Amino acid sequence: MCAEARPATCPECGAAARPVGGRLVIVGHGVVERQCRGPLAAAGISESILLKVRRYRCRACKAVLVVGPLGLARGRWYGAGAIALALEAYARGETSVSIRRRVSPSTTVGASARERWVTLVRWIEAAREGRLFAVSALGESGRRRVAEHVVLALAGRAGRALGDDLAEAAFAGAAIAA
Repeated sequence: MCAEARPATCPECGAAARPVGGRLVIVGHGVVERQCRGPLAAAGISESILLKVRRYRCRACKAVLVVGPLGLARGRWYGAGAIALALEAYARGETSVSIRRRVSPSTTVGASARERWVTLVRWIEAAREGRLFAVSALGESGRRRVAEHVVLALAGRAGRALGDDLAEAAFAGAAIAA
């Protein structure tokens, strides 16, 4: 099981996991639980699940690598598909409150969340800065325009055909981009 998920190279330093004739460089470093929120399919119901993800350590550069299923967004509680669905709905003009109701499994919200969902704004700003989905050239466009640009880029990564559902294509593209 550990060998099946082991990355072929270290993403930090580029060292080969199993150099020919040498000792193993990327070694198992345990298993940790990781939370993932949001729908597991484009038309799915939002939920919160715990996943076990495998950790590895690179002996060359000492980096710790985490390997999990497609669709996990690094450093985010929500899955990449859930973020893509939220951005797609926002680009279409939905309010952040209605998007939160559909994407977030949390039913209890604070007073400020009744008027807006700050997490959505954080995702848009992270995308603008290139820290989410690696979409570039977003510039100083407005938030809805940034969301639209990211959604179209994600749909393109999924191989979206003309006439396909944009939300489903963005959901699939987000799993690839994450």
